[in-house]
Amino acid sequence: MSEIKIDVKFTQTPIRVVRGWRETKKRAEHIFDRMRSRGIGTEQIREAVQKGAKILKKNGSITSEYRYFKVVYREFRLGEIRKIYPITVIV
Repeated sequence: MSEIKIDVKFTQTPIRVVRGWRETKKRAEHIFDRMRSRGIGTEQIREAVQKGAKILKKNGSITSEYRYFKVVYREFRLGEIRKIYPITVIV
């Protein structure tokens, strides 16, 4: 089983481009505010990614439905590590 790393420490990481997908500060603040307002932490996102029902969208994002919320994210694999970049949280 591969290790999962979830990147939610947006203010501590520089803006970067991963495979043509640009991470912006505005997007980072959006997901962090959505998580905080809904009481969802990184452990719940990790559970949703591991256990939730997934739908792959045409734009390359993945929606994982788990318990009472959905997480929309992008995933990149670096060897045995799965890097998860949450886009939004929907309740």
